Amino acid sequence: MLWTLLVLAAWISPTRDAAVVPPVSPETFRCWFEAARQGKLDIPEAVRRDARRYRYVFVEGFWNERMHGYFSRNIQELRALGVPLDAIHMISPSSHQAGESHAAAVRDAFQAVAAHGRERLVVIAHSRGACDALAFALSESDFVRDRVAALFLVQGPFGGTGIADYVTGDGPPTDRSMPPRHRAVVRLLAWFQNLRLAAGSHAGLHEMTRQASRDYWTLARRQQAAALPIVGPKTYFITTESRAPRLRPVRRAFATYLTAYFGPNDGVVVRDDQSLPGLGAIVRLHDAGHNDLTHHFPAGRRGRTRAALIDAILMTVARP
Repeated sequence: MLWTLLVLAAWISPTRDAAVVPPVSPETFRCWFEAARQGKLDIPEAVRRDARRYRYVFVEGFWNERMHGYFSRNIQELRALGVPLDAIHMISPSSHQAGESHAAAVRDAFQAVAAHGRERLVVIAHSRGACDALAFALSESDFVRDRVAALFLVQGPFGGTGIADYVTGDGPPTDRSMPPRHRAVVRLLAWFQNLRLAAGSHAGLHEMTRQASRDYWTLARRQQAAALPIVGPKTYFITTESRAPRLRPVRRAFATYLTAYFGPNDGVVVRDDQSLPGLGAIVRLHDAGHNDLTHHFPAGRRGRTRAALIDAILMTVARP
């Protein structure tokens, strides 16, 4: 009954201008998501039809070069709901770039997508890609006003990640707050990552430390203050946390480290660091690890969770 009432409430909302997507409350988005995850949400035909008026842009996160199946299940759900393949685009920012060259590459990628047609864009960005998408939006607010319907920023490290702090030497050292096996895994992975950094790879990791991230967004919000009223109403921060035992071994070790020294997290990013308060709507989803909403098995779990994210997004942007 609850799901039926939510759909009916959307149907009787006032007629909207084609350039405006009325905001959805975080609680409504979460209800749609949970209903879809349980297989109890029927997507109305009107939503399926309206969803075809957009282009969908997926922005991948850090280390995407080594992650197969990134967004594949999300894209399958879009296709199953009738979105044509040529209206779905992928942006894969380099994990090895940082600074202005990285920002320029992301900006060029968005402009290239926009050149495919006049449809407005629904942006679905994950992890570091969420930070890339928001940085682009704040610096190109005219583009956002004219061409972007909504931005869904999934588990972005807007407050950085303690994992980056640990790898770069700024985070708390591991101690007996963690089980020995988890300490060993975290230390081994930090050693491996430092080898990559020394070889000139993964330069973007330095921008994901907690201090660097907070300094960046403090400055960006001050310098791009005029963009906030344009970008904010179109932005949804999708935040999650997960209990360490439910995660796969590497993520479980990371989660144990973050829980011991920083707080509840999704295995990579602390929950409260996955948004920028005061900028957009913050949607808190429960029991989802860092890859569960965006990655194909085995990197992520529970395929219906990834489809549910798309269902909730379409109900947000394409409801009658």
